[in-house]
Amino acid sequence: MFKVETAKFFFLSEKMGVSGLFLWFWRKKRIRALINSRREKQFKKIEATILALPDSEVIKRVAEDLSLNGIAKAHISEFDGMPSLEKMKESYETLLITEGSNPHDRKGKSFIERLIDDDYSINTKGDPLSAYLLNPGIAMACAKYLELIPKLTSFKVWRSHQIELQERTASQNWHRDYNEYQMVRVFCYFNDVTSDNGAGEYIRGSHFKGDSFDKLQDSQDGLSRYSTDKDVQSLFPNERIAVAEGIAGTLFFMDTAGLHRGGFHPEPGERRVSLTTFSTAADLQPTRIRKPKNLNHTLPLMDDVLV
Repeated sequence: MFKVETAKFFFLSEKMGVSGLFLWFWRKKRIRALINSRREKQFKKIEATILALPDSEVIKRVAEDLSLNGIAKAHISEFDGMPSLEKMKESYETLLITEGSNPHDRKGKSFIERLIDDDYSINTKGDPLSAYLLNPGIAMACAKYLELIPKLTSFKVWRSHQIELQERTASQNWHRDYNEYQMVRVFCYFNDVTSDNGAGEYIRGSHFKGDSFDKLQDSQDGLSRYSTDKDVQSLFPNERIAVAEGIAGTLFFMDTAGLHRGGFHPEPGERRVSLTTFSTAADLQPTRIRKPKNLNHTLPLMDDVLV
């Protein structure tokens, strides 16, 4: 049911000038449940598969932490069949060389170099980044949290760094992503990241399953509004703020419908990171990453994760 992307209907409603009416219906819990019903049924059929996976413990731990806090931490070494960190780093270095000769548009974020901006073709020829994206453990962790088979909708590889402007700008400020009520963005670090060189931050419990989803929640027509430190400090104690610090190979799973802000660079340095988004059929953003032809994968889950 509803194999046509919700994003296409949303785009059409904008063209017709009725996006407000569309969003009114979309926000109804029953409507989103109907849109996601096929993927929910698919997940129930294969949920037992988790118990047979060699990395089932980390999958369950990540899903439980996401449900409780909206954020979870792991390492690529915990997932079975993941490419080595060294191979991942080599792929990143290759991307840096390519970016140097043919740079992407920075799209208003001067602190970010976009080495991949959804312009990546997954392949089954041993490429480390493709092997990472096709890893069933990461997708299953997201599936268990979302309680449905998610869609892999976006894949980006960034280098963020210090700029002359020494104050937070754009997504470095507190905000929510409003294209769905639940989604998971997985951050993979290619270098060590601390609060000095770009670690993001997240308010625990501000996600849909948490106790504070209704706080600082005032998006208009699906557009995000930035909140100030004063706004956040008036509602949340410091211990609710999770700082996404980690060594190279660290994975952070975040439900970015919760309150979060991107990495800031008070000191010279860089954050080397990939961002992979898993979402639902009701997502208002179009799917940017597509399934490769002749994908022969032994786990049924991945066939529907990739569309």
